[in-house]
Amino acid sequence: MDKHSLSYTLIVSHLVILLVLGTLLFANLPDWTILIGMIIVVAFMLATIQNKLRKHYREISKTAERIAQGDHSQRIPSLELDEFDHLAQNLNSMLGKLDNTIHHLAIHREELRLVLSSIDDVLWSQNPEGRLVWANEAFMNLFNAYNPDIQQYYWDVIREPVLLQKIKEGEATQDRLMTEIQIGEAGFLLSCSKNDAARRRVFILQDIAAIRAAEKMKKDFVVNLAHELRTPLTAIKGFTEAMQDNPNADSERYLKIIGNHTDRLIHLISDLEQLIRLERTSEISMQEISLNTFFDNLQMILAPHIEAKGLKFNLILEENLPRFACDPFKLEQVFINLVQNSLRYTDSGSINIHCQAVNNDVTFKVSDTGIGIDPSHLPRIFERFYVADPSRNRLNSGTGLGLAIVKHIVILHNGKIEVSSEPGMGTSFSIRLPNTASKYSHDRKASF
Repeated sequence: MDKHSLSYTLIVSHLVILLVLGTLLFANLPDWTILIGMIIVVAFMLATIQNKLRKHYREISKTAERIAQGDHSQRIPSLELDEFDHLAQNLNSMLGKLDNTIHHLAIHREELRLVLSSIDDVLWSQNPEGRLVWANEAFMNLFNAYNPDIQQYYWDVIREPVLLQKIKEGEATQDRLMTEIQIGEAGFLLSCSKNDAARRRVFILQDIAAIRAAEKMKKDFVVNLAHELRTPLTAIKGFTEAMQDNPNADSERYLKIIGNHTDRLIHLISDLEQLIRLERTSEISMQEISLNTFFDNLQMILAPHIEAKGLKFNLILEENLPRFACDPFKLEQVFINLVQNSLRYTDSGSINIHCQAVNNDVTFKVSDTGIGIDPSHLPRIFERFYVADPSRNRLNSGTGLGLAIVKHIVILHNGKIEVSSEPGMGTSFSIRLPNTASKYSHDRKASF
């Protein structure tokens, strides 16, 4: 396509008109003939220029209509007149940048949608009229009346009076709202932020049950720790004063009691230090061991204590157990703690340890025929100092940290521990640890 400017076209048109006028005048034709000829020439030149301009307008207009319909890939073709072609190229450049911006916005929008849909907290946005603009999946799960395909008022979807009242308070204030509310038995933290540019308000409803449970666990830990320390210290102080008031009477018995409580405090502090060390480290000394040899040594440690209470000790090992990678000293501590826990609450019957290989894992099970635990206490059984039955705890001395230590050792081995129990039916602890023995076949000791 031969390109030229609009100015060039106009100059050529004027020259043609002048040339025709000069020719007619040189021919000495009548004035009316010259006038008609000039009208015809001017009309032809104007029609030619108009056709070019109309053609360019149609090209630009057609492209704009297609873009308006959503086809952002359309571009204005090359035009004959330089001025229009330059305008078209500028528009094409703008369309390219706009298309690139829209593409990036679409990506960010999709990423934001994925983030919002994956958040467990309830999120939604509403306009000043109270209509819901958008909501995440957690909102849909909590409020089943919500339909994203239609515009709904929030009061038609949310039926909780307390939440509705707080939403109205959020609409009335210009400040950021943050308050705790109770919906049924669950506690939530409601926050509201205002988007002035979009004239919308964004609400977040966070489930704070886990936070409250952690706070309660912390308070219980402090209370139980204080109780565990106060009991032996009170006894030591009382018997010391008794010996001071009457030094010759029952001194040996008092000293024995003081010694027992002192040992209890030492064990408590020792277990607490061990638990703190386990919580602070992510490394353990891994070794490849023979499980049969490991349990033979463990049986020599545990059997005397179990048999001294008149209980039967059953050690059941599956045949062809593989070599196993673990920290043997910490794994030994797991079984000692679990068996000691069983000894406190088992007066007759047996304590059993079972071991078998399952695929690439090794499973261990420690069970007893003791008094058992109510299922309502099982979710908290591994908490520090948690006592399922306080009256039972007074009769059986323990630091209250043994099961917490067991859980942390299992976690350090990338394993899982579960407990099942019923009152009067005994208790069973199941442990599953991954076997990475091949990793340590050449390096018998390594960090894990």
